[in-house]
Amino acid sequence: MLVALAPLLAFAEAARSAVSLRILLTGIQTGSLSLVADAVLFGFVCLYLAGVRQLTRRGRQWSGWSTAAFVVGLAAIWVAVGSGLAAYDDVNVTMHVIQHVLLMMIAPPLIALGRPVTLATQASRRTVQVRILRIVHSPVLAALTFPVFVWVLYYGTMYVFFMTGVYQYAIVHPLFHDASHLWFFVAGYLFWEPLIGLDPARWRWPYPVRAVSLFLGMPFESFLGIGIAQMTRPISPINSLANTHTAGDTLWVLAMAVTGLWLAVILWQWYRQMERETVRQDRKLEVEQVENRARAEALGLDLPPDVTVPWWRIAELERRRDRAEEPSARADAGGGWRTTR
Repeated sequence: MLVALAPLLAFAEAARSAVSLRILLTGIQTGSLSLVADAVLFGFVCLYLAGVRQLTRRGRQWSGWSTAAFVVGLAAIWVAVGSGLAAYDDVNVTMHVIQHVLLMMIAPPLIALGRPVTLATQASRRTVQVRILRIVHSPVLAALTFPVFVWVLYYGTMYVFFMTGVYQYAIVHPLFHDASHLWFFVAGYLFWEPLIGLDPARWRWPYPVRAVSLFLGMPFESFLGIGIAQMTRPISPINSLANTHTAGDTLWVLAMAVTGLWLAVILWQWYRQMERETVRQDRKLEVEQVENRARAEALGLDLPPDVTVPWWRIAELERRRDRAEEPSARADAGGGWRTTR
């Protein structure tokens, strides 16, 4: 079957920078590292679905949206490194920019929304849960996920890779190029997880700070794309100047669109949190009203159904009752107490 499909597959790198729609849509990378990456991605999907099944056996439900986000996030990684798109990542800088966006701006937040750590803790045995939580709250991970550090790391990675000689070095050193893909994803996940993720974490900024942090980073993405689009020389000898300019335009347009989308998601999460907080406050108020009414009735107050007494007024009446009961209690320890208003 593989032989029959061979004419449709891109087994290695594209021969030239001009993009072939056939290779882009039907290409599959079959290099050794690509196959290893495919196996790892497939393994993560299987582990995730096994965790969901384990929760189902225990009578607990898992969000279908979380499952979909996780699977789509892994699919975005495969498109970036295992599909026909990857055939052009070292000969066409525009395709590399799309790959960059997939690995840093699309896959990490989707996987973070999948809540893999939460699923692992809920579906695992108690000993495994403790180990996972120890890792999550360990000092090393706390330092690596410090918000200011990951913010600088995220945007600094973009500038260092495209505005220095790193990109040119990567396209002529395949192993380094493949390692940069992993670095893109790790930097992206460290950045997006505390902003948009729902897993337990050492650092979790309030939603207004998250929104402002993401909003402040958008100009840096725009300036990077514009800077590439205004280069007077090709970004590398293998790319043309026109392709370099197209890559810059593609970067700032996609970065603004994708970041704006995730900013909207953060604002939506913030709105949902405020809704939940309002519901909790309403329930707390209802409980307090019931308790206050019961205390008022214990004092002998006959209240209409729609009337409540402030807690401070009830507390004052209770203090008066207690002071009135003290002489009777001393005179007759076994006697009852009399309610006064």
